[in-house]
Amino acid sequence: MSVRGARAAIMDTLCRTCGQVHETHGNHLYDYCETVDEELTCHICLQPLVNPMDTMCGHTFCSRCIRSVVRIHKMCPVDRKALTSHDCRPSSLIIRRMLDRLIVVCPNTSYCQATMPRCDLDPHLTSRCPGNRAHCPNEPMGCTWHGPEEAREDHMWECSYRTRAVQAGVPIKDGSLTTIEVHRRREEELGISFVGGNETPMVGIIVQDIQAEGVIARDGRMLPGDQIVHVNDTDLKDVSHFVAREALGQASSPIKLTVYREKAERTGQKEVHRIQLNKVPGVPLGIKIAGRRNEPGIYVVEVLEDSVAWRDGRLMADDRVLEISGQDLREAEPERAADVIKSCGDKIKVTYSRIVKPTAPDLIQSLNADIPVETFNPANLVAALVQRSEKVINIRKSSRESLGISVSGGRGGPKGDVPIFVTSVQPDGPVGKHHYLRRGDILLSVNGANLWNLSHLDAVKVLKGYAGCKALCLKIVEADTPTNIEVERYSPTWLTWLTLPSYCHTAHKVCLEKINGQSLGFSIVGGNDSSHGNHLQHVTIYVKTLVPNGAAAKSGHLKCGDQILMVNGKSLSNVSHTQAVTLLKQAPRRVELTVISWPGTLV
Repeated sequence: MSVRGARAAIMDTLCRTCGQVHETHGNHLYDYCETVDEELTCHICLQPLVNPMDTMCGHTFCSRCIRSVVRIHKMCPVDRKALTSHDCRPSSLIIRRMLDRLIVVCPNTSYCQATMPRCDLDPHLTSRCPGNRAHCPNEPMGCTWHGPEEAREDHMWECSYRTRAVQAGVPIKDGSLTTIEVHRRREEELGISFVGGNETPMVGIIVQDIQAEGVIARDGRMLPGDQIVHVNDTDLKDVSHFVAREALGQASSPIKLTVYREKAERTGQKEVHRIQLNKVPGVPLGIKIAGRRNEPGIYVVEVLEDSVAWRDGRLMADDRVLEISGQDLREAEPERAADVIKSCGDKIKVTYSRIVKPTAPDLIQSLNADIPVETFNPANLVAALVQRSEKVINIRKSSRESLGISVSGGRGGPKGDVPIFVTSVQPDGPVGKHHYLRRGDILLSVNGANLWNLSHLDAVKVLKGYAGCKALCLKIVEADTPTNIEVERYSPTWLTWLTLPSYCHTAHKVCLEKINGQSLGFSIVGGNDSSHGNHLQHVTIYVKTLVPNGAAAKSGHLKCGDQILMVNGKSLSNVSHTQAVTLLKQAPRRVELTVISWPGTLV
């Protein structure tokens, strides 16, 4: 017998005890397998009794039902005798046990078909029901939703708490969506650089860097690697890079940013074990041990197959040997351990420690597992990115005139190894008067002299060396279409760098080292099977996000948006995403990545 329809008009809260939606202070509701005896039914709500109370006149009601009646009418609703709440007593234990044994149906019928005594429903919903295991990430903010894992993603985007900013100073929670609110003064920059957009395999909008004096740095909660999924009323999950730039650059204060942060790399727990190995004639002990560079102690490198240790099955590679037969080896060399083993009798007692990683998803991921992702819709894909082509500009001026431009960039500069680009053009100069160049144009050469691969100072010297020439021939790559967004430290957009001719790309090495069995600590996207960004000339793998406290984040040398060309010398050009993930997972403890790194777009 279902009571959902009868109560639809007054339901407002999902109850964690009965799994039904009812008034906050109303009775629990249950779906019973069979008709309940009238003797166990409340005469007020006409439902099976919940927390039954007996009156002095011999009637039984639900506790909440009778208390609400006598508070107003001061009499029994059956025989109208005078009655107060003090005249009511809990029903006998026998009645309560009969009610507890009534068989009810789990309310999550779409995911669970279990039936059970009524008294067991609460623990079933709490820990056993497959339709009730997931909780809303906004639970700390007050959301009481709980349900099946499959429904959590849909709820996260409908949750009324998602757009409620956490209080100032409350940190961003990793592994879930958090909305923060920041305030900026007029003309003040957010102070972040970002990468991504749905014209690239990254799709989402990812913070690459945080500028020291911007609004975000002053707030102090966001980190490189955070994904911005919402800014004020604009959804950024699947938009172009330039739409995101406009939305972030022109957002009015107060600015609400909904942010997703990867789950932090958690340090495993150390466990100490003691075992005894019994030597067997003709069977090797089978433990290969060695020290580690820059780390004290002796570690198991390998357990040989069909050896004594292998048959025992407890020792594993990376275990640290602490003692052998009472001899302390915490600071010893491998030779010392070998001597101790040789001197032991038929029984070898080994004390070792092991780092046990917490149960968590692999942190080299293809997608953020906990952020809702919309199904790819080709209609959302903007015009394909194409590699930019060179353009030749011929400038004529007097020998006394300067070009009237300012430039930035250069090899080894604060932005990395980027080409020389124009930051400003004087309107009354020979370049500005004829609109030969505009801000953001990239200078490749002047009168045949290459500017690429030069430091900023060397490039400026070359430009000044031709200042007295009446005719100049500049080879350039044109800038993006101008926008209304102004930033103090101008730089071309990330997409501009991404689409430069391939000879302008400079690769460098990044070395990462896994510590205590942890992952590399970053997620990747791209590959020749990606639905976004395959129109780029060289299909490659991108770093999407960095995991807080992971090896990549701690190194400081890998950034979101970096293109990974090789892993330990093996090329990732035109491989599938799955192949790239496999190669990274199978990499040894020390990994050398060959990457191309471009600065993100400033807002």
